[in-house]
Amino acid sequence: MPEVSIDSLRISNFGPYYGDNELRFDELEGRCGVLIGGKNGAGKTHLLRALYLAVVGEAGVVDLKKVETGSDATKFIFENALNRKAEAEGDDTCCFDVTISQRDKNDGGARKLRLVREVRFRPNSPAIWKSTAYRIEGKGVEQVDDESLIYKLRDAFLPRHLARFFFFDAERSQSFNLGQQDIVEGVSRILGLWTYGELEDDLRQLITSKIPKVFDSKTASVASNKLAEVTGRIVTAEGKQKSHSAELKALEIEESEANSEMFDVEERLLTLGAVDPQKMEAARDRRTEITGAKAELESQLRESWEKHLPLMLLGGFRKVLRDYLLTEERRREWEASKSAVEPKIPAVKAEVFENVPATYTLHADFESFYKERLETALKNLFHPAPEGMAAKIFATDRNDTSAQVRAQLMGAVGNVKELVDVSIKLERMESEARELDQQIKNFSQNAAAVAEGGRLHSRRGELTETLKQIRGKKEELLNDLGRLETELSELRREEKLLTEQADKGAKGQNMILLAHRYREAAAEIRSRAAKQLRKKISETVGEIWVEITERSREFKGMEFDDHWKCWLKRVDGKQATWEDTNTSAGQRQVRLLAFYEALRRLAKVVPPLVVDTPLGRLDKEVKNAVLDRLYLTGHQSIILSTNSEIDPRSEQFEVIRGRLGRVYTIHPYGEEGSTDYRVKIKANYFGETP
Repeated sequence: MPEVSIDSLRISNFGPYYGDNELRFDELEGRCGVLIGGKNGAGKTHLLRALYLAVVGEAGVVDLKKVETGSDATKFIFENALNRKAEAEGDDTCCFDVTISQRDKNDGGARKLRLVREVRFRPNSPAIWKSTAYRIEGKGVEQVDDESLIYKLRDAFLPRHLARFFFFDAERSQSFNLGQQDIVEGVSRILGLWTYGELEDDLRQLITSKIPKVFDSKTASVASNKLAEVTGRIVTAEGKQKSHSAELKALEIEESEANSEMFDVEERLLTLGAVDPQKMEAARDRRTEITGAKAELESQLRESWEKHLPLMLLGGFRKVLRDYLLTEERRREWEASKSAVEPKIPAVKAEVFENVPATYTLHADFESFYKERLETALKNLFHPAPEGMAAKIFATDRNDTSAQVRAQLMGAVGNVKELVDVSIKLERMESEARELDQQIKNFSQNAAAVAEGGRLHSRRGELTETLKQIRGKKEELLNDLGRLETELSELRREEKLLTEQADKGAKGQNMILLAHRYREAAAEIRSRAAKQLRKKISETVGEIWVEITERSREFKGMEFDDHWKCWLKRVDGKQATWEDTNTSAGQRQVRLLAFYEALRRLAKVVPPLVVDTPLGRLDKEVKNAVLDRLYLTGHQSIILSTNSEIDPRSEQFEVIRGRLGRVYTIHPYGEEGSTDYRVKIKANYFGETP
């Protein structure tokens, strides 16, 4: 079997690769492994894309867009692939230059092909591709410019379907559905089964059109007409079958998108916190309770500040002030009595000395004497003033006010410690109130999250209904495909009978019958070969997957049916579908890598392996096994890795160092997203060499 290798690649002005960048991949000192390192976003995926586009050409853009679907942040947008710095300098062209070698292991012969792809980008218009090939044999070089001839040369060295399978991103590829039509066709081409299908089509064309045009026989006319009718029905049924298969593929994509969105909805529902209404109500009740208690404490504290604290500060002066207030009360009582009696003295004097009978009338001198004596006697009622009376009044204006002040002075006033305790208690309540306010706020936010959760639940219901409808349509299509397969089987049987009848009539009909037999033989050979190869693939994939994933206690192998649906063979003899088995993303990736390895071993042309993100989802033990048994087993492996996948200072790197002929590291510099952002390629792996 011929082995195909990539000798070198030059990239100019593609993605972050500014100017000319060259990498050699040819074997060095008997070692054929190539390890290219770079941190996330350094440009490894652009290097994989450049290799694919260099080999495949313009058709590779469509392939990459199919593989790299997703958000605008991750999917491949070829129209934006021109290097920003080159574009800013007025350069509108990027270039891919790849050299491919093909060696036959049996005769040792080798030949080379150099493919140069120049792509000129235009604003608001598709890019213009120009391809040139150089066929190198010995010392001779032949230039080829014809596009169709270039494609034939490419397919003679490294066909598109091989590059499609063996140039891949391991993390993205683990989600491939092996039953997809383009995957099935690619596998058929890799295994060499496609030629049998082409032979069947060619023979059918002979039967339906070419032979009847050359040979005409009356004896076979009826049979020939009937045969043409049946063949037409076969073509119609096959057309429906292809249409249903295409519709089924579209539904699978739609189902995958819905499942992906359902997964996102489930993840978001898991991250939402639930609000306990009782706790929220308890928090609000406690907040109300604290508000009332806090108001009461504030009232106590205000009273303490306004009343008790000043009284405490008076100390012994409280008694002095009380006693003084008593003296003021005495003076006020004395002044009140005095003011009540003194104004009445003239009236008393008049009552005593005026309007008396003549018999008792006194002499003027006597009357004057007694009036003076009476006035003095009445005034002596208030003179001298009582002892203990204040000299003047200035503290209170009334005795009842004074009594109230005395009562306050002599009342209980507590102590400073009680005032401190009240202050501390109030501070604690304020702190608790703040915490409750925050808690109620969080509850309110969580309540909003619950509302969002309700929306998500509603969306999940819609997605569930959508998935139900999709699965219903898929079931209908599968039933129709089964019916069509039965109908086709019956039509083919009828086609065979008509061919046998037509063979009896004429030489042309004999040739039709012979062609029909050849077609049946080709179909049978293809069917048997497909079964044998599928069995070999199943055995290889199952053996590698069970060993690497260490699941030999559960499973002993795998089996693929006619539609490449995967079944796991359990150790107890039962079978389980791949979809029903709880496999991790890493185990799905190992299965796909094992599938690629099986194809590589059985392929008619052995391609190189080019893999990006090789070990992203794998644990340590699986990483080592994948590197040893899958990635580094072929005649050439080009691995694009981060230093977290393959640590340059790890035991793992030491183990594979002896298999590496060349190593590179992609170093980005400049501000990402700017016109100055680009990369440099150094001939080491994060500072380490083979």
